Amino acid sequence: MFSSLLTAIIFGLGLQSVNVAAQSASAYCDSTSSICYEGYTDPTINITIGIILPPLSTGSEPNRTEFIAEIVAPVSFGWTGLSVGGQMADSLLFTVWPYNNEVIFGPRWTSGYVQPLPYTGPLITMLPDTMVNSTHIKASFRCENCTAWNGGSLGTGDLSGFQLIAYVASDDTPVDDPSNVASNFTEHDQMNFFGLDLSTAHSADYDTYWGAQVEYGQCGGSTWTGPTVCGYGLTCEYSSAYYSQCVAA
Repeated sequence: MFSSLLTAIIFGLGLQSVNVAAQSASAYCDSTSSICYEGYTDPTINITIGIILPPLSTGSEPNRTEFIAEIVAPVSFGWTGLSVGGQMADSLLFTVWPYNNEVIFGPRWTSGYVQPLPYTGPLITMLPDTMVNSTHIKASFRCENCTAWNGGSLGTGDLSGFQLIAYVASDDTPVDDPSNVASNFTEHDQMNFFGLDLSTAHSADYDTYWGAQVEYGQCGGSTWTGPTVCGYGLTCEYSSAYYSQCVAA
């Protein structure tokens, strides 16, 4: 399970001190998906975490409650975990491990320092670059209804604020039932965290990253094989049997 150590660090040092002491996220673009994230690669345990959010709302509409993220870790690890709330308790957690060349991935939550259980509420869409190879596992995903959760929220509700991101791993102990996303597992033996300035993690390209069509782009037609879902605030408007396009809703 996730350890209480990170929470002890946070509350022992204070959030402001952690903000200064933690490694900081930086911009990078994934070479496979071409998605450009804010994130961090741990040089010691070879884990990469990246997060990107949709543009902040500039009008009366509320901010969207989603993000895209990736977890890349050595395939030899028994399991790898991510806390987007920066601690174990009352945070949105994710676990990932390989099974028969498949990626077993899902959200979890716990109110204390006990085995986190599968968490309902987030809508997860795995992106095409999710994969397992001979050296690494990658979970690349869109997470809707994910900027707030039971007991917390990204940036404490400020999507242009600061967020501590934590990640953990079990070096070589597999989960009890690797075929089951709800499997129990032993406590991690690797842990680290980094600071994320959420104001830098919003991208105008967000919707194209998960496969949506841009404004005025084609979204339908009898021979069309491209994107059929339009980006946020757009609708697919029928023109003829051969052509539909994305326009402002």
